[in-house]
Amino acid sequence: MASQRIHSIDVFRGLTIFIMVFVNDVAGVGGLPMWMKHAAADADWMSFVDVVFPAFLFIVGMSIPLAMQRRIRQGQSFWQISRHILSRTAGLLILGLFMVNGAEMNTDANLIPKRLWQVGLYLAAILIWNAYPQSDGKSKLYRGLQILGMLILIGLAFTFRKGSQGEIGLTPSWWGILGLIGWAYLFSVIVYAMTRDNMVGILAVIALFVLITIGLKQDSLTLPLGLDWLSGQAGNFAHATLTLSGLLLSLILQQKDSSKRIIQWMLVAGVLCLLGGFFLRPIYGISKIYATPSWVLFSTCICCWLFPLIYWLVDVKGYRTWATFLSPAGTNPLLTYILPSLFYAIVGMGFFPEVLNHGLAGVLRSLIFSLFILAIAAWMSRAGIRLRL
Repeated sequence: MASQRIHSIDVFRGLTIFIMVFVNDVAGVGGLPMWMKHAAADADWMSFVDVVFPAFLFIVGMSIPLAMQRRIRQGQSFWQISRHILSRTAGLLILGLFMVNGAEMNTDANLIPKRLWQVGLYLAAILIWNAYPQSDGKSKLYRGLQILGMLILIGLAFTFRKGSQGEIGLTPSWWGILGLIGWAYLFSVIVYAMTRDNMVGILAVIALFVLITIGLKQDSLTLPLGLDWLSGQAGNFAHATLTLSGLLLSLILQQKDSSKRIIQWMLVAGVLCLLGGFFLRPIYGISKIYATPSWVLFSTCICCWLFPLIYWLVDVKGYRTWATFLSPAGTNPLLTYILPSLFYAIVGMGFFPEVLNHGLAGVLRSLIFSLFILAIAAWMSRAGIRLRL
């Protein structure tokens, strides 16, 4: 199993990115029921929209063992793998930082119009993180394009202004979705490096991270000197718990066991998470915004029940044709994720008439728009634009 491609992981990733594009776009549609919107921070409930980000963290975790095992088989050294991990984390943090600040821009004080600034950001991201061919004799050209992208990013940083006084500089009010994924990825890779394929050890760390999350949210907690940096890390530990849960499920998937038994173990894991989320709900309630333990465990439960269905359809039964349209999102997720922002930066947020931003018409428009983004991602992928961090 470990040496074969697990197609259901690509499908699950593609489905998650597709739904993420949809919910991000439909968030601007008015007149929709509450279950199609993010729950408020203090609402103590969650909608399907609040499961999309956890699902992506989960699939990031599922990919970690497979990616690390592949690099080890290729003979990469410890330092080569470490450099890849750190550069990927840094890339996610940088992109997240720029995207968050772009939304908080002081448009009157900024030296570049907001839409032009955002177009520059996403074009720079494509130039820097595109997976250029390695053997066509154009390495100098590709290096030049990457340097150009870096120079654009530096220029955007120097021209950026935010705050009521037009202050200079990018600051992380939060890290953005990509940045949060970056931190969760780093935490989880460190755990995997320490435990390798020891599922009991990873399960123990998951339980520990849940306890740490609960503890860090206690106002009465006083951390000793040297650990005070942990005070702001509750969310990162919560997100890493989701990523580690996906990592653990990936290891279950690689066991030399029947597909029936593998699916049973996944479903049991979902039941355990459901029970854990239920009993921890009185502590902080359910909240995506606050990254509460019950939200983490309920989201993990849903992933543990949804993925086996996709695994059974795609890898066990071989039904893959239905998921063909998800392929660009599954194999080129970063490009697919940033394309909507690039689109609106080019055409403007008021591109669609108001009648298509309300009610059922707005939902259908967002669905068609999401399919359009997948089509553009597929076209760009065929043209050789594949973003890799």
